[in-house]
Amino acid sequence: MILTCPECSTKYMAKTGSIGPNGRSVSCARCEAVWFAEGADPDALALEDNKVALIERAPEADLELQDELPFEDATSAPASVGAHVLLRNKAYSEKLAKRKTLIGVIWAVPIIGLLGLAVIAIGQRQNIVESQPKAATLYSALGLDVKANGLDIRGFTSERLIIDGDMVLRVTGEVVNLTSQAKTSPLVQIRLENRSGEPLTDWFVEPGTIPAKKSIAIETDYPAPPIDGVELRYRFAPNE
Repeated sequence: MILTCPECSTKYMAKTGSIGPNGRSVSCARCEAVWFAEGADPDALALEDNKVALIERAPEADLELQDELPFEDATSAPASVGAHVLLRNKAYSEKLAKRKTLIGVIWAVPIIGLLGLAVIAIGQRQNIVESQPKAATLYSALGLDVKANGLDIRGFTSERLIIDGDMVLRVTGEVVNLTSQAKTSPLVQIRLENRSGEPLTDWFVEPGTIPAKKSIAIETDYPAPPIDGVELRYRFAPNE
């Protein structure tokens, strides 16, 4: 008995009696379509038996049918995946990959933009603080070196020396201008304290005007420093 798929017109050779007089559901192994195959009456089955016998005696006459995919019952194991299913899955996979790439690009653009702004904000922090002094608090909270007045005291050290037979305390360091404009530095206050943190003496140094992105070295001698003066403190003198 020959069955023809109503969807893709693929033909199948069904064994004699496999459909039965009441019919049964069958599926196409190529396109997976399912349809109900009508049963044949006993006389038709008898004729079909004769056809099958003839085909068996002349197999070359059934060569085309034998090359077709085998007949399968709808209740049997799932059919092998057809070419159209593979193409559909491939197209879906490519579409999914393109969607993931697009989503990645959509997320990458703002992230790269934010990173760029962060780099600018860090690199230009001193100029930003110069125009927006309140930003100094935020930078300090992030642990970034920034000064509200654009100036910084660095590298201060001290040593006791004998000069012309007299003891002096020599203090050296520098005041750095972190901004892109020349700035006049306030006085630098230097204090000597004892081990308990009590101030023993204070003196002041005037660095003067510092060019943009430059520094001015400081060297000052304090004569006859207190013997118990062991702690050196320094800062910009507060404006009165």
